[in-house]
This record gives sequence, structure tokens and C-alpha cells, in this order.
Amino acid sequence: MDTKMIEVLIKQLEQSSLHELELTLGNDSLHLVKASPAAAPAPVTPAPENTAATPVTPVPDKPQADEGTAVKAPLVGIVYLAPKPGADPYFQVGDHVKKGDVVCIIESMKMMNEIKSTVSGTVKAVKVDNESLVEYDQPLLIVQEDKA
Repeated sequence: MDTKMIEVLIKQLEQSSLHELELTLGNDSLHLVKASPAAAPAPVTPAPENTAATPVTPVPDKPQADEGTAVKAPLVGIVYLAPKPGADPYFQVGDHVKKGDVVCIIESMKMMNEIKSTVSGTVKAVKVDNESLVEYDQPLLIVQEDKA
């Protein structure tokens, strides 16, 4: 079972109504479970009207989504932000990356997969921790693209 086959199976599971998939081919086995959708927010009940003149405190705006392009995980696995233990990370926030630069490694099924930047620009945010489990299509970092 190769990485491409796994990627295709993940995409097909995402697009299907199935919640879980288990596959065994010879000595290889794969168990995929679709992430459950986020729970719907509870309905908001309006506060009772207050006739007294009280100052209104503005509600802070939601933090804006990260501006830039997300470099996403193409597969499920453990992410490594440096080429080997004890080495400097591939990048830091504020560094410039070029399209095709390796930004991390994802270990999946005992294979180390180099993940490359899909755009050129400045790294604005790192969305994962080193040696953490990442899901398929999860944002790994945000890159603010270079102006053309």
C-alpha cells in the first residue's frame, strides 16, 4: 500500500457518506475514521430588556482568520518541524520560504514524507506543534504570499 493509494482512499472517504473504513491488503492494514463535524452552537436567548440606562460594553470582534495561504497536511501522521532531532527547524515565523521548499516532515506508516511549500512568501504562523499528530488537510503553517 503506497502513499498515493492512501491519499486517494482518504479523499474518497471524505466525499462519501461512510464514517469509517478498514482495509487489509496482505500484511498491510489501514483504518480510517472520518472526523465528526463540529457541534452546532447552542441557540442564543436574548437578555431581558433593561430599562435603566447602563453603559453598553462592546463585544470584541472575533479574531480574524490568518491572512495568507495555508500549507496543509496531505496525509495523516506525526509532523516534524526539523530534519532530525536536535537540528534547527526548517523555518521560523518571519522566514521567507519559496514554493517547493521543504517545510516539515510527516511520518506515516513508518515512512518519512517531505512536505513542501505550495507558495512563496513569508511564514506568518505555525499551526502545529513539533511531533504532534496531524490530520489530513489540517493547516500546518500560514504563508503570506509575495506580491507579484
